[in-house]
Amino acid sequence: MEKLAASTEPQGPRPVLGRESVQVPDDQDFRSFRSECEAEVGWNLTYSRAGVSVWVQAVEMDRTLHKIKCRMECCDVPAETLYDVLHDIEYRKKWDSNVIETFDIARLTVNADVGYYSWRCPKPLKNRDVITLRSWLPMGADYIIMNYSVKHPKYPPRKDLVRAVSIQTGYLIQSTGPKSCVITYLAQVDP
Repeated sequence: MEKLAASTEPQGPRPVLGRESVQVPDDQDFRSFRSECEAEVGWNLTYSRAGVSVWVQAVEMDRTLHKIKCRMECCDVPAETLYDVLHDIEYRKKWDSNVIETFDIARLTVNADVGYYSWRCPKPLKNRDVITLRSWLPMGADYIIMNYSVKHPKYPPRKDLVRAVSIQTGYLIQSTGPKSCVITYLAQVDP
């Protein structure tokens, strides 16, 4: 894999990580992400039915950029299997019908890389793409995958796509038994 360019800069603030520069998340960042996934204070429950719940959090009163959190109970799916499915970018091309293209750009550490993902949007919206620093961490029987947007000089925005910005996006997968788990998806994205 090619090395990440030294001029890589973040495209937006990393409120959960609290850093102004590109940095691979550390243990504190993973703990903070987990805490936000599990938090209830400050979140408004907007949907709850059949083991699926959705919360919204307005970040600033005068802005339309919100955080969204979705939680789903998964019966008959071990946490490790769900983690593998979400983490495998080659397999994603098979189950994600909206994916246009996805690939790794650079490996940074054993649990972090920079990657590219583009997806189809419903008409009349233009399709989107994003470049993210992705990090993952198995934590016993639980798993975290999280990312935030970065810039890369070899992958500038394309004219045929709108470059989205992931301020903070990720999954917390918690085992609830040998063949069951709960997944929480947390996202703050400027599409």
